[in-house]
Amino acid sequence: MTLCEGIELYKSKRLLYRAAENNEEDKTFLQHDLFKDNACQLLGSARLRRPAHAGSAEDAVKSFQSVLLGVIICLRPDTATNSEGPESPDTPAQKNKPVPIGFVSLSQQGPEFAHHRSATLAISLRGGYRGQGYGGEAINWALDWAFEQAGLHRVGLTAFSFNHRALHLYKKLGFVEEGREREAVQHFRVWHDIVILGMLESEWEKLRGFTPEATVVTPSFSSELGSE
Repeated sequence: MTLCEGIELYKSKRLLYRAAENNEEDKTFLQHDLFKDNACQLLGSARLRRPAHAGSAEDAVKSFQSVLLGVIICLRPDTATNSEGPESPDTPAQKNKPVPIGFVSLSQQGPEFAHHRSATLAISLRGGYRGQGYGGEAINWALDWAFEQAGLHRVGLTAFSFNHRALHLYKKLGFVEEGREREAVQHFRVWHDIVILGMLESEWEKLRGFTPEATVVTPSFSSELGSE
């Protein structure tokens, strides 16, 4: 067997990751299942909460296609039929098709900042698929991609201080709290912090069990660490 045989670049235990396409299927998914979801609006962005206009999904697809990594998270066909989500596939054609449940992205400030080898991670899951470990599985996959494929040195993310569930997950996955923007977000007339977290390449290596003397690195895309 060669080094490349058996490697699943764009799959993990229950999920697969594909490019976002500027077609009706992806735009409908983003518009109706994510951007109109209350939890996504309340927890995913500090932007003023307003109804998503018709062009929001197309703008998002363009953004996913321009950042370092922007992929649609899908349930693999062999796991989608057992989903507890709101729209489990029921026809034979649907059962053989991956079910989109969210997105994960890694973005950088621009080409002039690339030498810092740092990126910001963002993730969102549709209602009915949260709390089942899919978020942790997708983040672990994105971290493996970031450090194994993109050669990054640091991956950061942020969360609102009232989003206790997300903060618990991120720290469980190995992210370290690095600081806070104090009272930077107003949530129903109460001020909250933006929590800044990060993971360094050396911390990821320790989590995956890599040692300094290792000469061959085994790809980690099938990692199941930290699922929640």
